[in-house]
Amino acid sequence: MRNPNIALGYSTSKRGKKMAEDTSSTASNNAIPFPTLTILYLPGEAEEIVEEISQKYYNMTVEDCKGFFHGGAQRSYKKITIWSQGIDSLWFNAIIASIKELANVDFVPIVSGGIMYSV
Repeated sequence: MRNPNIALGYSTSKRGKKMAEDTSSTASNNAIPFPTLTILYLPGEAEEIVEEISQKYYNMTVEDCKGFFHGGAQRSYKKITIWSQGIDSLWFNAIIASIKELANVDFVPIVSGGIMYSV
């Protein structure tokens, strides 16, 4: 048989019934936030940007890879994976602009939230 006090949030003590303390918001405030994962595919011509990114986000990896992102021709890229609690969007937009200028490309492929974009 269902106890009706459970749904109401009551707890029983020797002094009688009282409302149970709601700790759900406290628990969420104490939770450890999960880092977000952002991946940039940096054309080889703009690899000097790696140093600038590493100064802002030290928790990152860099891998050499090949890709067909620009014009369908095989090209060398640096796959930069950044783990962070969030990317500073103003800084990120400036980095993207620098990459486009150095590599002479119209877009930069990124992965954020599990979805690939071209920015």
